Amino acid sequence: MPENSTMPFTITLLILALILLVFAMKYGAQFIRDRAEAAKSTETDVKLAALDEKSRDLEKRVAHLEAMLREVE
Repeated sequence: MPENSTMPFTITLLILALILLVFAMKYGAQFIRDRAEAAKSTETDVKLAALDEKSRDLEKRVAHLEAMLREVE
């Protein structure tokens, strides 16, 4: 008889472990997704800063060329 009484207990433990596993996977996936998004935004910020720097450099060059053209006139 003791073998029959352990069966519901074992099934209950397995069901609880399954529920715990599902929630762990859900929050683990969200954590991984958030880390990937943060890395992506950091990469985007670096690219935007580089483009901003190039834009400023081009503006300086154009201003210099305009000044040279005004001198020629």
